[in-house]
Amino acid sequence: MTSSEVSLIESELRYRRLFESAQDGILILDAETGAITDVNPFLIKLLGFTRLEFINKKLWEVGAFKDVNASKDAFHSLQKNEYIRYKDLPLRAKHGRLIQVEFVSNVYLEGNKRVIQCNIRDITNRKQYLDRLIESEASLREQSVRDYLTGLFNRRYLEE
Repeated sequence: MTSSEVSLIESELRYRRLFESAQDGILILDAETGAITDVNPFLIKLLGFTRLEFINKKLWEVGAFKDVNASKDAFHSLQKNEYIRYKDLPLRAKHGRLIQVEFVSNVYLEGNKRVIQCNIRDITNRKQYLDRLIESEASLREQSVRDYLTGLFNRRYLEE
């Protein structure tokens, strides 16, 4: 075995290890057809679909990506722009649970073939904490401009 063949095998093992152990979901799509060619274990666990339910399907054929027209439009946009990012995208897990995700896709060459890599990060907890923070901030603001006993607006409110 030549050193370049050994390097190629090592590179493939390193890639596979990273892909399999990533703590974000990863989908690999054929850039021409949109068919899913690979999915990592994290995404399978996150959404509850089996590997077979992902492979060779298009995003809009997998239950998590329910909005068929939006998924098709996003795919066509990605083919043209080669990059898409959704900061807050709801996906539906197989058993109905709604999961908030950040979704980033890039197009790149793999040999002579264009592929799309979709990175999917679960932001459900981050979103819940942010919502609670906003509610808490609104509550504190309200408390700061009202008198505790009477509920009437106080001097701070008048100054604002």
